[in-house]
Formats: sequence, structure tokens, C-alpha cells
Amino acid sequence: MAHQFTSGVFLHNQSAWHKLGTILDGSLPAREAFRIAKADFTVAGRPIYDADMRPIDGYQAITRTDTGTTLSVMNGTYTLVQNEQLIRVAEALHEDATMDAVCVLAEGRKVTFTARIRQAEGDVLRGDTIHQYLVGCTSHDGSIAFQILFSPIRVVCQNTLSAALGQAARSARKGKVCRIRHTRNANALIAQLPALIDFQRQQFTGGLAELRAMAATPCTATQFRSYIEGVFTEQLSGTINARRGDSSTARPRQLEDLPAWESLAHKFHGRAIGSDIPGVKGSYWGAYQALTEFLSHDAGRAKDPTEAARQRLESLYWGQGATALTRAHELALAATRP
Repeated sequence: MAHQFTSGVFLHNQSAWHKLGTILDGSLPAREAFRIAKADFTVAGRPIYDADMRPIDGYQAITRTDTGTTLSVMNGTYTLVQNEQLIRVAEALHEDATMDAVCVLAEGRKVTFTARIRQAEGDVLRGDTIHQYLVGCTSHDGSIAFQILFSPIRVVCQNTLSAALGQAARSARKGKVCRIRHTRNANALIAQLPALIDFQRQQFTGGLAELRAMAATPCTATQFRSYIEGVFTEQLSGTINARRGDSSTARPRQLEDLPAWESLAHKFHGRAIGSDIPGVKGSYWGAYQALTEFLSHDAGRAKDPTEAARQRLESLYWGQGATALTRAHELALAATRP
């Protein structure tokens, strides 16, 4: 079963692309945001029994204490990390950042928040503003570590925290991610926050320069095709039958075989959100944003719009969408170099 958006709150009257959750104007104190998002629940490790109701040694069921939902089965040495630790990190931001969103996924298996760092914003192009965000997350199924990370989001087209998390978590650059695995408390991380945030403010200038370089680098239609081919190399590998089921008609895969290609091409040629901003269209920044918008707004195979949105959310956090975003950023940046 695909991990699903369960609950959340989005502040500053800016909804996420999936239109799910509670939308509120302005910001909120961290603890209140977690409460409204239903992300302040606790978990407990409970015994597991066999068919004869005998306890199974060495394992525990990680269970929500409010709903009774079993989130995972872990070994007996697994250390629980309560959402309270994530709330404490968010509260410790104080005047350095303002809360932007809190999300619960897969009935509580994953919990995340995002906050906008003050004094860390700038224009890639005039009218095309990005901000530096701090993202904190944890899981109750062992799938991700309790961690914080930093990443920019292109606010003009409301790309969401999931795109930021996916890109940053897979970035090879040092200093992008601060990770503490299965810690009992957030004290060590909280003590480092002021220095980490100050460091990220300094790094933001360099990151902004990279994005401006993308905007200053022309990208023709032919170059855009090569760019997308580079992003989706794995999907384009192998062959496809020109006539379904007839292997004698096999031919190499091409862009037109990708369900995403038609939408991507239209966005690159001027139909993307923000493509009317002077300097976006016909640049590698425009190419990168065409792909970002597709993955965050249009991807998802489910016929039901809500289920498709949930699939996008999962993909952009930890799936193929996140991998594609990282690759797209690397290729666009490479195009700016001689």
C-alpha cells in the first residue's frame, strides 16, 4: 500500500499542491501547529503474540497510543523516538524561523515539519523568489532517521516541502543534512541549531548563485530533450514493442514513450507556473522548474485526484520523484559550467 497523507496543517494561507490538510492564514507556535496537524501523538512498544497468545521474544509492535494503530514491528532493541522530540526542535527555532507546515504520513509512520528561516531569501530572477527552509522529520517504522535538513523551495510556484526534502536528502554535498539516528532526545541537536542556521544562511548565498547561473544559461528545445533524457535515463533504457506483444517490432525507447514527456514539453515552452517571468522561459532554470512542477503537480498514475496527490507526496519524499529532482538539479547545474 502506498504511504498516504494522513493529516497536516499548512500556514501563511499557502496550500500544498495536493490541496490536502488544514490551510490557515499566518503562522502558529510550533506546538499548536503540531496539535492542529494531529502530529502530537505518542507511540509505545507493545508485546507481539503468536496464534496461541504466547509472547514473541525479541520484537515489539510500535503503536500509536491515541488510535491503537500499529505502525511497525521492530526488534526489541529499537529505541522509540517520540514526536515530542521533533516538537522541541521546532520550538527551539524561536526568532530564527517561522513555522510553515506540519505533515503526518501513513497513519503516523512518518512525521515532518518545515519552517522558513528568517533573513534567508532572494530572487533568482526579479519576481522569482526562493526561501531557505529547515525541514525536520522522524519515523516510527525505521524508514528514516530523526533528522533536520535545509533546502530552498521555489515559492513562486508553491513547490512544497516534499520536493525540498527529496532533493536535499539525496544531495551529495556535505553540510546539507544533519542526521541523528534513533536518539532518545533532541538536546544535542537543539544545542547546535543556532550555529547550523547561521551556517545555512551563509551557504544560501552560494546556492542562490547556482540557481541564477541556471537562469543565465540558455536552453534550446534540443538541449531540453537531452536534459530530460538524462534525468530519465533508467526509464528510457531497453526497448519497447511498436506493436503490443509483438517482439519483432521492438525498438529503443524514446522520449515520446514517456507519459510525462508531452506535459514536460508544454511546460518548458511556456505553460509552466511562473514561465511568464522574464528570463525563465528558454533557460535551464525554466527547464528545471518544468520538471519540478510536473513531479509536484501532475505526476501520479491513480485516476482519483486525491490518490494521485498522495502518490506524488510519497514519491517526492523518498521515491523516484526525489531521485529525479536530484538528478535534474545536477544536470542543470552542470550545463552552467564551461
